[in-house]
Amino acid sequence: MISNKYGILKSDYRASIYFILPAVIAIGLFLVYPFLYTLFLSLSKYNLMTGKLSFIGLQNYVSIFKSKVVTKSIVITILFAFYVLSLSTVFGVLFALLLNRDFIGRGFARALLIVPWAIPWVVIGIMWRWMLNAQFGSLNGLLYQLGIIKEYYPFLANEKIVLFVAALPAVWRQASFSAILVLASIQTIPQALYESAKIDGANIFRQFISITLPWMMPTLIVVLMFNTLYGFMQFDTIFMLTKGGPGNATELIAISMYRRAFESLKLGEGAAIGYVLSLLCLFFGLLFTRLLRKVESV
Repeated sequence: MISNKYGILKSDYRASIYFILPAVIAIGLFLVYPFLYTLFLSLSKYNLMTGKLSFIGLQNYVSIFKSKVVTKSIVITILFAFYVLSLSTVFGVLFALLLNRDFIGRGFARALLIVPWAIPWVVIGIMWRWMLNAQFGSLNGLLYQLGIIKEYYPFLANEKIVLFVAALPAVWRQASFSAILVLASIQTIPQALYESAKIDGANIFRQFISITLPWMMPTLIVVLMFNTLYGFMQFDTIFMLTKGGPGNATELIAISMYRRAFESLKLGEGAAIGYVLSLLCLFFGLLFTRLLRKVESV
């Protein structure tokens, strides 16, 4: 039997190659090939009538950045991601802190926490569209019964607030996800730290600043990263709620990409918008990864 310097037999080495080969083929077929083909498509002009694909360089990227609709969609997406990031993180941390305390029914409340996270994005969009309906929506009904509003309000028709309202379903879902991760992190904190802090006279707020927050900081950065990326990549829920309307008030980058590619049939420009979105997500992903490394090295 012949082995290498690590003591691995050649037969075992060949067997390992055979085992990972299906995964390599699957990754190449479903990830690498679409990535490269979409990149080439973003640099080309595709005529659907003739099936002719011609290389045009960066012309698609120049066209989309000259479009006021696309540039506005980038601003809208950044604002939408900020709403999702800030609200879902804050509520997620608050829910985690609450569910970490002892009270009757805590186990049931923790079980309910996973429900929003387990619901598909499309279903969430349909649910919230019915809830926010201007004629028979349950949210309008609740606010009317409480006397907060005197008549049913068209939340999804007001361009001034529709983006914030449209972000609420994503906040609802991501707050659940954030709370699950943060709660798991909090539960690993040794109780001896809190007992020592109490002996030193630290109140609840001081305990949170000095013990809880530093301990859960790595997890919190991961939560911030996921909430940011989900905010940028959102499509399903917004499409089910408003389809980018009224006007272009909720036209995120993903919806703009869909409209260019499948409504205007400009596949090259749609692919270019997709790569702009990918670069934005890559930038923030690398930013949070670097931040996470700094926190973990402290």
